[in-house]
Amino acid sequence: MQRQFDFFLSSAPDVLAVQWGWVIALGIFVGALGILAIIRARMATFIAVGFLGALLIVSAVSVLIFAFSAAGLWTDFFVHVIWAVLLAIVGIMLLTRPAISAEAITLLIAFYFISEGILVIGFALTSQIEGLWMYLLQGGVALLLGALLVTGWPFTGLWAIGTFLGIDLLFKGWGIIALGFGLRAISEGSLL
Repeated sequence: MQRQFDFFLSSAPDVLAVQWGWVIALGIFVGALGILAIIRARMATFIAVGFLGALLIVSAVSVLIFAFSAAGLWTDFFVHVIWAVLLAIVGIMLLTRPAISAEAITLLIAFYFISEGILVIGFALTSQIEGLWMYLLQGGVALLLGALLVTGWPFTGLWAIGTFLGIDLLFKGWGIIALGFGLRAISEGSLL
């Protein structure tokens, strides 16, 4: 049985396989960004919140343009205008008050982790599944993360988003580096 990643590597274009060095360099760059985000978690949190605010403002403009360009019922027009105004208000709040916004987003993430942990543990205990311990561990880790964020709130709001973003970038960088080494094996002909 062939894993999905192996199938991708065996069907990768030759041009991509020849450029494996650039893929590894990209992975190193993304991993370095992840390490930087972990080290400077507060700055990464504010950058992420500001980026989200800018995305919401761009979305508000897009929805507003759509409201004026789409022909239809007046109720659709007003719903789109109200939606654009709400997007713009939230986007402006995220851009002008990044610390308070980060704290609010962190609290939402904490409640998400707590509810996910409860649901995963409940699912694991009520269903007859193989690998019960894996689901219990996943639910327990989610509960622990949620509890840590809630107990340290509002202080955790200043670093949690940046830390999570950094960890995500670090793992993505490792994955891209692994892809680059797989492409190197293709270009050298050892995987074919």
